[in-house]
Amino acid sequence: MRRGIVLFITLGILLMLSSVIFLFLRQSGTLKKSVRQNIAVIQTNLILSDLSAYIKSQKFSQDDIFYGSGIPVSLDLGPVSGFLTIDSAQTKININAILAAVQKDQAALESFLNWLERQRLKNPQLMLALLLDTYDTDLYERERGSEIKIEKPWFQNGTIPNARSLETILQSYRILSGEGNLSMENWESIFGYDGETFDLNYATREQLRLLYPDYPDSVISKLSAHEERYEKPDEIPIDDEYKMTLLEPHFGITPVLTTADMLVSVDFNTSQECSGSMAFRMGMKKKKITHLSLSPIVCP
Repeated sequence: MRRGIVLFITLGILLMLSSVIFLFLRQSGTLKKSVRQNIAVIQTNLILSDLSAYIKSQKFSQDDIFYGSGIPVSLDLGPVSGFLTIDSAQTKININAILAAVQKDQAALESFLNWLERQRLKNPQLMLALLLDTYDTDLYERERGSEIKIEKPWFQNGTIPNARSLETILQSYRILSGEGNLSMENWESIFGYDGETFDLNYATREQLRLLYPDYPDSVISKLSAHEERYEKPDEIPIDDEYKMTLLEPHFGITPVLTTADMLVSVDFNTSQECSGSMAFRMGMKKKKITHLSLSPIVCP
């Protein structure tokens, strides 16, 4: 009997010790990952500080941005490595400005519907209804799938703030229309979510067809060729009648031929084997950083 009690107590002590050891090892691993992630966050802040100081010290010209746009540059930042990309921040058409124009301008409505039809949508009217139902601030439900019905929507009534919001709208359209192969790719190449200016030196053919529905294909082709960077409409080899209206506001968007804001992004890997990315906009004149975004830092 006594021997059984001793064995039982000994077994209990061993089980308790093993639990403590297991808990310690588990907490040790969690602590180690937490420390690594905190170091990665510190390194990320240092990257931002170093990059902003570096970029502010540079005197980028319009040609630097135009001819080097979208080209990643490998960075050697000591314990951090990454790719830096500098591009114009005025290469997308603000979809919110377009939707505002669609509600009050028949020409904007027809141009946008024509663009939707060129995407080979089965029901362009349904897509437009979902977009407007998100953009407006009234309580009228244009179609089934209104964001008002969603308990915790990714997007809010009154604006389409980002790509995640637009993807949610496209998903609603996929469900309602049965068109499951609709892709975000074409939308992302054309639309952004803020700003009122659009640099024609970076315009794609589809963007130009959306903004200038009355221009002939020959003019659209010349504008989208981008054989060189233009500073004034007079430099563009198109007829004078189109030069006169080229920089006029179109559907809430003001076309320009000068990059006022540049987009800076960096994808990086830290010495702690963590990875992440950041992006921010910076004004060309005052070199002021705006629209900072950081992706979640991922550690293995």
